[in-house]
Amino acid sequence: MNHDRRPRVWLIGSSIIARLRSYLSANRLDKNLGLKCDIIWDGRGGRRWEHLLPLLHEKRAATHTDPDVIIIHLGGNSIGLPGTNRVDLMCRMKADIHEAHMLFPNSKIMFSDILPRRVWRHQTAASGYGMERTRRWLNGVMSGYMRELGMRCIHHREIGLEQLDQDGVHLNVEGNMLFEYILYNALSVEFRS
Repeated sequence: MNHDRRPRVWLIGSSIIARLRSYLSANRLDKNLGLKCDIIWDGRGGRRWEHLLPLLHEKRAATHTDPDVIIIHLGGNSIGLPGTNRVDLMCRMKADIHEAHMLFPNSKIMFSDILPRRVWRHQTAASGYGMERTRRWLNGVMSGYMRELGMRCIHHREIGLEQLDQDGVHLNVEGNMLFEYILYNALSVEFRS
C-alpha cells in the first residue's frame, strides 16, 4: 500500500450497500467510516453475483487505478436463481474471486458474508429454510476459499433476523449500525500502521 496517499476502497454490493450508504448520509455520518481512506460506494438493488466481474472491469476502465481494498458484498440475490444450484453458484463465486485476484493482484479482496433473510428473491417454497441452509453453506465454503488464497472474509455473525427491516431482506437501523461497525473493524485492521 502506498502510504503517500489515502488508501482507496471499493465497496461493491447490492441494495444492502446502497442502503447503508443512504443511512450514513441521512445521519450525517462519515462515508469513509471514520477511517483515513477513501471509500467508493457501489451498491445497486437487485445486483447479483454474475454482475461482479463486468463491474470490476468497468470501474477499472473508469478510474484507471486499482484500489487498495475491494469488499464484495454479493450473492444473496443469486441464491435460488432458476437454473442454478448451490454448487454451480459456489463454483462461479470461487472462479470470479480467483479472476478478480488475477485482475487486481495488488488489491486486498474481502468477501463479505451473505446476510440472512426472511424473504428470498427466488424463494418458491413456503419456508426459506433451504435458502438459509445454502446461505450458510456458501459463507462457510467462501471463508475457507478466501483463506486458501490468503484473503479475508468479513463475517456478520452479530446480524440476525431481528436486525432486518419489515421487508425481511434489508437491514433496520440496528442492522445498519452493526454492519457499519463490522466494516469499520475489518478495514481498520487493514489500515493499521
